[in-house]
Amino acid sequence: MIEREATLRIGELDVVARLEQLPLRLPDGPAAGTMSAFSYVVDGDRTRPVLFLTNGGPGVSSVYLHLSGIGPFRARIPVDLADDGLGPYGIEESPSTILDAVDLVFLDAPGTGFGAYDEGADASKFRSVEADADAIAVAISQWVNTHDRWDAPKFFLGESYGTQRAVFLATSDHGTAAPLNGLVLLGQAVNIQETFDRPGSIIGALANLPYKAATAWYHGRGSREHPSAEEAVAAALEFARSDLALAMLQGDGLPLTQLAELAERLSAMIGIPASELIASRLWISKQEFRSRLLPGRTLGVTDGRYWARSADRAAGELDMDAADIALSPRYAIGLQQLMRRLFDTVSERPYRAVDPHAGREWQWNERGGDLFPTYGRPSPFHTYPYPARLSRWMKQNTRGRVFIGTGIYDALTTVGSADHLLRHWDIPRERATSHWYRAGHMMYSDAEVSARLNADLRIFLTR
Repeated sequence: MIEREATLRIGELDVVARLEQLPLRLPDGPAAGTMSAFSYVVDGDRTRPVLFLTNGGPGVSSVYLHLSGIGPFRARIPVDLADDGLGPYGIEESPSTILDAVDLVFLDAPGTGFGAYDEGADASKFRSVEADADAIAVAISQWVNTHDRWDAPKFFLGESYGTQRAVFLATSDHGTAAPLNGLVLLGQAVNIQETFDRPGSIIGALANLPYKAATAWYHGRGSREHPSAEEAVAAALEFARSDLALAMLQGDGLPLTQLAELAERLSAMIGIPASELIASRLWISKQEFRSRLLPGRTLGVTDGRYWARSADRAAGELDMDAADIALSPRYAIGLQQLMRRLFDTVSERPYRAVDPHAGREWQWNERGGDLFPTYGRPSPFHTYPYPARLSRWMKQNTRGRVFIGTGIYDALTTVGSADHLLRHWDIPRERATSHWYRAGHMMYSDAEVSARLNADLRIFLTR
């Protein structure tokens, strides 16, 4: 159902902006509510490519991508990284929007945006990796059918948890009636189990090293022999795959002289004193790194360039994400400003940027895990082979392509994790492209990076 509609002039294009309500349901069930979607469409050409976009969470709306500059508008983000998130706010036209190449549909996840569950509906039925993909597939099919876009090339862009949604959606069990031509994974979390900061996970420690090197380089605390952050990342990847991996695998069997030598090399790379690295046998989690790189300060989770004064634990203070405090209000308020600009009105219903219940109630089990032994769910014996969804899709769709974009200052979904995904999950390299950006999780928050991201996306989507 089209709720609001307006015509815009974007460059040389006449674009129709629509706010729609799509049915929220599973393939074999009745409607349980609605999902909201903002679309920007060049009317008259039903064969233009369509890119569907969702953020992550789980349980986060598409507001960040909507105002990223991929579409016609972007939230106005101060260049000053000491920004405190206070006004003035605003939105601005995006000079690099990819609307010249594709139509865009920003989908709000179940329970977010202007969508809502019907009274009495069981929201828990939609809070799992499988059901979430089913619900998104139904919504996409409905949109395609309503607007007669079956013959248009279709792409799906997911960010963060949205990248897991992407690979579930793309595989045949969840796919729309018309297969997807390609996937865009921004801040990919597909292989999150292998690269999460779990104690004892050497793979996680190695995959997170490039993020630490880039962030230390930015703050002037490490990797300063390199002229750029990208070169610091490349050196860290090489170190992680070679000498550091061999050393960490030895654990307490590593000779002390070799431990001291490697601790000095690692210290020069990530800015943590060698004595501390020796005491922890070269191990330091992302959380510890963020709180110890700059004394008295804690770095942002989603973007390590931002920082805040460290929490006073003795006083009962909790940690904060300095990046989230600086950035999120600008997107949430920007959405309200966009509604007034597009439709000369604001909605009587609140726009829910986040469903606070989704993450707490999320069911992470998936059918691929049934192939591995387990005793109870969840259990330490269970396996979540989400990357197998991506490799499976690229095998069944021999022309399917994947784009991976990663912010090098992102502590959540690190550049090393993206490298690990490509190297260990049978992804055809000739159909995969990977890009690093000098930014954090929401790489498009920086206007210059946004323009570069859009240029890379335009090439990927039109080739």
